[in-house]
Amino acid sequence: MKFLAILKDSLREALDTKVFYVMVAFSLLVIVLVGSIGYHPVSVEEEAHRFADQATWFLTHFGEQHKMSAPQRWDIKDFEQTQPGAAPWQTGYRFALTIEFPDEEQAKQARKIQKLMRDGLQQQLRLQFYYLKNLKIADVEPQDAKEVRFLVTTEASEVSRMQDWPHYPVFLFSLPLRFWRMPVGSFVQFWESWLVNFFGAAIALLISTIITAFFIPNMLRKGTVDLLLVKPISRSVLLLYKYIGGLTFIFLNTVVVVVGIWLVLGLRTHMWGTGFLLSIFVLTFQFALYYAVSTLFAVFSRSPIVAILMTCLFWFVFAFVIGYGYHWVNPSRKWRDVREAQIEEGQEMPSEKIMPEKPFPDVVYTTADIIHFVTPHLKDLDTLTDKWVLEDVISPDSPQRKAAEKAYAGFRWTEAVSVTSLYIVILLAVSCWWFARKDY
Repeated sequence: MKFLAILKDSLREALDTKVFYVMVAFSLLVIVLVGSIGYHPVSVEEEAHRFADQATWFLTHFGEQHKMSAPQRWDIKDFEQTQPGAAPWQTGYRFALTIEFPDEEQAKQARKIQKLMRDGLQQQLRLQFYYLKNLKIADVEPQDAKEVRFLVTTEASEVSRMQDWPHYPVFLFSLPLRFWRMPVGSFVQFWESWLVNFFGAAIALLISTIITAFFIPNMLRKGTVDLLLVKPISRSVLLLYKYIGGLTFIFLNTVVVVVGIWLVLGLRTHMWGTGFLLSIFVLTFQFALYYAVSTLFAVFSRSPIVAILMTCLFWFVFAFVIGYGYHWVNPSRKWRDVREAQIEEGQEMPSEKIMPEKPFPDVVYTTADIIHFVTPHLKDLDTLTDKWVLEDVISPDSPQRKAAEKAYAGFRWTEAVSVTSLYIVILLAVSCWWFARKDY
């Protein structure tokens, strides 16, 4: 009962500021916006015409022919599916890609280098239609003396489900963004990992740090602390109860936004992975470290401003400088392997330049490993949460999944949670010791 009374008091402090309601309202707005987004499957025929139109536009404005009154024109003709009526990912495609020139002489000159044009086009189309299998281009006789004609053929896609086929989003039920094309699983990963676990989490943690920084200094005000200290409860327990009350504030906010986003994305995409829901506890755990720092400096100084500034400084040093620094240095050990996997899967063009095994000297990696080992693994927790989300929404056979698994191979939950928990325990222990011995 004592715990519930102190917890209720901490929550009332937050609710009285009305910030909790503002954060919930903002979370609901984000949930509605995400729920208003639909996902439409990409049409190969539309994409082929889009490729031809872009080539025509680019050559008209930037190519050698832009000075001519009638520059060359690219077009798609005789488009057909090898299995009519099948789902877009279950059929191959066949179509003619034509390049129409202003006069017969230019077309004749182009046909002399048609093989070189064909090889370049095949590479471009394979990148454009990376989701189709065995795309090939063959020379065919033109039906007009002013044109060059290629026959493009593909087999069915390697994907086996709708979620892995490229889609484009439609915002607010009516605004299509056809230039933004990804599998549905990648859209879900984007909203869950970037919108919520990155941007949303940063905002929520910052606001929660500011709001909860007042809890303990308010408790330590003259008069308030005198009333609390005469109660039959130890100072350490009192401080820990107040600390848990602050954690409850961020936990409730996180539950609202994460569960809401999870529901609307599930209804929209029929993808119900549970990894994203587990981020509720990861975000609360991360805030537990920040709030432990805030608690320590609140007990030392009895000033919410000092607690906020020191927590933000801790956040900047350990999450941004050390966290992002290590996550930039460490994956470079595998850059070559990841890039070779991307080239193998057709995501990148091969290059004559050979990447080194490790771009930095060994001393850089050794120093980074030591600093990373003895500091809180805040960025590791973000990375491992992203891995949860990735495993939920991306197919195991996807190049994106394979490349990410290589990049994430060195991160472990046991290490990240253990080291970060040790910092929380030490910070709270010092806070309780100081609070117990301080004469108020």
